[in-house]
Amino acid sequence: MKDAVTKAGYKVLEVEAGEQTDSEKERRQAEMKSSWTKFLTAALFAVPLLYIAMGHMLGVSLPAVINPGRNPLNFGLIQLLLALPVALASYRFYTVGFSRLLRREPNMDTLIAMGTGAAFLYGIYAVLQITNGKSEYAKDLYFETAGVIISLILLGKYLEAVTKGKTSEAIKKLMGLAPKTATVIRAGQEMMIPIEEVEAGDILLVLTALAAIRLSHGNNQFPSVTRKPQRLSLTGVFRVSATQCG
Repeated sequence: MKDAVTKAGYKVLEVEAGEQTDSEKERRQAEMKSSWTKFLTAALFAVPLLYIAMGHMLGVSLPAVINPGRNPLNFGLIQLLLALPVALASYRFYTVGFSRLLRREPNMDTLIAMGTGAAFLYGIYAVLQITNGKSEYAKDLYFETAGVIISLILLGKYLEAVTKGKTSEAIKKLMGLAPKTATVIRAGQEMMIPIEEVEAGDILLVLTALAAIRLSHGNNQFPSVTRKPQRLSLTGVFRVSATQCG
């Protein structure tokens, strides 16, 4: 395959498996760190936002300066200021969600963006109404709804990134058990080549477990295979033809 690529006028670039693994690991760690930072940022502002918005309903007293009964405008403005960092921490939900909506390919980000965006916009509308003297809108602010939902979703994104990282590591360990070389028969001769150089049509020698133990004890000749009706001896090798590679 490398010869075919070279003959076509291209250069084959060798990618070391170790370098690729390190790059993927760094990418996963960066993703987890970013997700955790976004969650902490959102939670840092969502918790006091929830306290201010719902505290008076639970009998928790608020300072007079932000008490909805005495200063409804301040009550709305402080919630708006606390909600803005939460929205900034989750900006990708809106950029990705609405872009997918415009392409008529909505996904979960679209649902999040539309739901929390509606809460933010209505909250801003309610604050504007309070500035016009309609203090009853202080009861219709939904900034805390959007803030808490976004914080929980960001926490879920972080947990998902952690789980994906662990799963990827487990898969990498399993892939590490795969052989790095293969024994093929070319021009009637047995030769050992890197697994990446196996081509369609090659005849491969596949050792059984007991045959591999024999070779490890110093016998460098492949044992012959014993054929019986409906079964194959576990002390020999298989000759396998590669029909597709890649």
